Order: sequence, then C-alpha cells, then structure tokens
Amino acid sequence: MSLPRFEVHRPQRFSVLFDLLEALGDDARLMAGGTDLLPRMAAGRERCAHLVALKWLEGIDRVEFDAAARTLRIGATALLADVAAEPVVQRDYTVLATAIDELATPQVRNKATVAGNLCNASPCADTAPPLLVLNARVELRRRGGERDLPLADFFRGPRQTAVEPGEVMTAIRVPLPAAGWRSSFLKFSPRSRIDISAVSVAAGFRVEAGRLHDVRIALGTVAPTPLRARRAEALLEGAEAAALAATDLAATAGREARAESRPITDFRATREYKEHLVEVLTQRALRNLVKEA
Repeated sequence: MSLPRFEVHRPQRFSVLFDLLEALGDDARLMAGGTDLLPRMAAGRERCAHLVALKWLEGIDRVEFDAAARTLRIGATALLADVAAEPVVQRDYTVLATAIDELATPQVRNKATVAGNLCNASPCADTAPPLLVLNARVELRRRGGERDLPLADFFRGPRQTAVEPGEVMTAIRVPLPAAGWRSSFLKFSPRSRIDISAVSVAAGFRVEAGRLHDVRIALGTVAPTPLRARRAEALLEGAEAAALAATDLAATAGREARAESRPITDFRATREYKEHLVEVLTQRALRNLVKEA
C-alpha cells in the first residue's frame, strides 16, 4: 500500500499554525511522530490533503521537571524514548517509564510521542493507564488562550478526544507522586511484548501506618476509552497492606476491576479472555506492589 498525495506544512510559530488550521479546516491533520497516522493513511483508513507537522514548533519538544511546582512537563513533540530516558522519569514516574519501555519497538519509540499516543485516542494506548494513575493533565492551546483538563476527561471515545477545532495539545503535566507511592504496569500481548496490548493495567498506592492510601488503578483496551477502576480503588483505600498478600483482598479487587471493564471481542482476544486478564493482571500488580512496600 502506498501513501496518497498530500502537502506537508511545517509551521515554526503558533500564529502560523493557527492560521493554517483556520484555512485548511477538516482537510488537514496534525502530525507529531506520524507512526500511527501515516500507516492509517497508507491503509486508506485516514484521508487528508494536508499534514501539519508540529515538530518544528519551538519549545514543545522538551521534558522538564519543575521542582517548585513538583510537576513533570512533557512537551507534545517529546519522543517516547527521550521521555523514558529522563532520570526523573525513571526515578519518580516508574510506571510511565515501564510502559514506554514495553511499547512497540526501539524504532517506533525513537519516532513516536507521548502526546501522539494520547491524541490517537486508541483504547489500547499504552501510555494512557500509567498517566491516568499519575493524575496527569493535558495542556490545550488555541489562538488567544489555553486550557488544561484532567486526562481522565480527555478521552471521549475511540479516536475521539476533547480537542476542539483550532486547538492543539502542547504538553502533558504530571504531578510528582507523594513520597512512598509505588506503581506497577503490566500488559498482555497475544504474540509478543511489542505487539498491541490485549489488556493493560497500571496500579499504584502508598503505605502509611500499615494501610493503603492514594490507591489508583487504570485499565487499557477493555472499554471504549482507557479508564480508572474507581470501585476497585475504593475497595482498597484504607485497607491493611498486609491483607493484600495474606488474604484474598487482591483477588477481590481484581474481580471488582473486571466488573468495571467493558471489553469487546476483537482479533487480539475474546471478551471473556480480556475480562479474565483484567482480573489476573490487577491482582498480580497489587501483589507485586505490596511485596515491594
């Protein structure tokens, strides 16, 4: 399959970008890394006459940690590989570093971006569950202003986001987890770790005075959008940490997460098998974390 003909635009200033978006309208697509968009165009699943490449916009390719605000800022054109290689990400945002390291191949990770992975709004986006448990927010910029919103409110459905016409994501902001907060990311792919996930689970909590706090669990590939397993989180919040290892509490949380999932049968796995994977991976992630704690 070959790519259709299209014109590439490379704005270097946001004013030029917004001019292009207004002039081209629905006939244009924004491109960060292009690792999803270009194959979709080659397969005929996406059509446009204009690609607006964000790579040349100044200042949105950085990964920066603001110590005063205790916040990590991931620019919209920052590459997956560069994000995972940042010492602060490896040290304090391990759930995100792990997910990126297991995403696709080195070639893809050195071309694709975190923002692109999110803006594709695929239910199986591997960076979405880790960023959901990290309470990430996204920055959206338009002519004359900016807004930010929780990542949990960003996804509207498969390939659908809260980005409005004339807007562009400029960054993802991730607050620093509380001291002692630990996290885990697990996924199952039918053929290999580089394949698209059939199910992914991110989980995290901290232990204080022997009890669980800040419990967060997020699921991928099991609903129209990545989602937080709120009922499973509530079940564990304040529970004794030792109970995760010594009783069936982890199994109960896994079953609750399973009940919150809404998977469909596709070429990766059946609905029933995905539900089983949610239960198993959630339980495994929780038990792994309590052993570390």
